[in-house]
Amino acid sequence: MAFGAAVYTEHPQERAPSGAYRDAAVKCWFTASGRSMPLMLKVKDDGGEIIQIGPIQVITCEKQNFAGISAWRYECQASLEGRRIAFTLLFFPERCCWQVVMRTGKTMGRQE
Repeated sequence: MAFGAAVYTEHPQERAPSGAYRDAAVKCWFTASGRSMPLMLKVKDDGGEIIQIGPIQVITCEKQNFAGISAWRYECQASLEGRRIAFTLLFFPERCCWQVVMRTGKTMGRQE
C-alpha cells in the first residue's frame, strides 16, 4: 500500500488575516450579476458600544479558503472619527455571516 501527500490545487488554502476579529453587521448590495459590494458596517467597539463605519471603499475582493472554509475576502478602507482606517472584511457564505479584521495594533475604541 502506498501513501502520499495530496496537493489540493482546486481550492488552495490561504493564510487567515492577522489582527483582531470581530463579528459585524454589514449592509451589502448584491448586483443582478451576483457581485457583492459592502457599503457600511456596524461593530461593537472596545467599550461594547455599537459604532458605524462607512461608507466602505473596497480595494480588492477575492474568494479564498481558510482551513477548508470558503470565504470572500475584501480589503477595505473607510473613515472613522476623521481618520482613514484599513481593514479586512470576511464573508462566509455557508454560515451567511461577516467578520471584520482590524490590522494588528489598531483598535475599535473611541479616541478621547
